[in-house]
Amino acid sequence: MLFDTHMHCDYSCDSHMQLADAIAAAKEAQIGMTVTEHWDYDYPTNPDAFTFDIDDYFSRLQPLCNDKVLIGIEIGMQTHTAAADKKIAQSHVFDYVLGSIHCIGRRDLYEPECYAGRTRQQIVEEFLGDSITCLEQDRDFDAFAHIDYICRYWPYTGAERELRLEDAPELFDKLFNLLIAKEKPIEINTRRLDDAAAVAGLLPLYKRYRQLGGKYCTLGSDAHYKEHVGRRLNEALSLAQACDLTPVYFVGRQMKIMEVDK
Repeated sequence: MLFDTHMHCDYSCDSHMQLADAIAAAKEAQIGMTVTEHWDYDYPTNPDAFTFDIDDYFSRLQPLCNDKVLIGIEIGMQTHTAAADKKIAQSHVFDYVLGSIHCIGRRDLYEPECYAGRTRQQIVEEFLGDSITCLEQDRDFDAFAHIDYICRYWPYTGAERELRLEDAPELFDKLFNLLIAKEKPIEINTRRLDDAAAVAGLLPLYKRYRQLGGKYCTLGSDAHYKEHVGRRLNEALSLAQACDLTPVYFVGRQMKIMEVDK
């Protein structure tokens, strides 16, 4: 069974989907699902926007959990939040902890101001540098989310929109080698897989991760709306197969091989 391992419901302030809606959508699509509510400690534009009552989250979701409905969290990593992030990851019995980068230099990648006064090259190096620093810190997470998150929001178009290995080959290699050394899968995020240019840009990145020794990936829609649950999982699966990566999901923080049709 395919698993959508990345989605946001009642406890993510930017979500438009209820837990019940997500569960119903996953059941209709005949896929498994992991809810990964946002947790971004000390968010630069609003420090409390992306935190929530985790006890309440567990009390509501745990009774609904089974082998197809799992409970996780997406921790937005910043270079100054390692201790707080680790504390949250270990505070409850999650099935899955997804690590991501939503901010660099204490600036929100969603905001245009993040990029003002900086060249594209400077932004690429800062994004990869902060990602590397976070991975070098003492943290607790299971997989690394949406490496192309920055491509959603930065002000570049055409050939400049996608991340490219040649932008910073040594930094990409360092990032991937850290993930591999820590045995962390890389996520294939499906949000942009309807864009041929995005797929073409992602392919060399995932292939390089595999070439360096990475073996596993997760598949995640990053759904914030019920109609996006499970979106483009087949496209993500095709991308994984093209890069010789094995799709996985997590139960009780333990990696499980995803059973997929060849």
